[in-house]
Amino acid sequence: MRPFLRLETAMKKLGDLILPDSLQWTDWWEWSPVAMETARTLGGAPVVWSQPLAKGRPITLEAADEVTWLDRATVEALDAMAAQPGAVFTLIWEGVSRSVMFRHQDAPAISFQPIWPHHDLFTGTIKLMEI
Repeated sequence: MRPFLRLETAMKKLGDLILPDSLQWTDWWEWSPVAMETARTLGGAPVVWSQPLAKGRPITLEAADEVTWLDRATVEALDAMAAQPGAVFTLIWEGVSRSVMFRHQDAPAISFQPIWPHHDLFTGTIKLMEI
């Protein structure tokens, strides 16, 4: 297996936007790097096809209530980034660099809620995929 490119440790960054250290990657362990399909022959024997997946890993980042709050400037920057169709960004997560896109096929790609009505701090979700 090829090692990831290690950069600064503990840094979280999307493009040029520095993300809060407390932002959580919630589906880290919910992805399999192997695609598999199965079928049966007329005689009942299983036929299995499997292939390693090079890319496509979903990355869901959560700014959870009482853990991480995003300020309005960060939310607006993420909104502007997500509005760029087909744009590829570099995600640096705890020293590992990955190329990602927003997951618009799993709408909404971003979702934010103010912690109080008309407040400038937000919780929410950022949906990306590794490409």
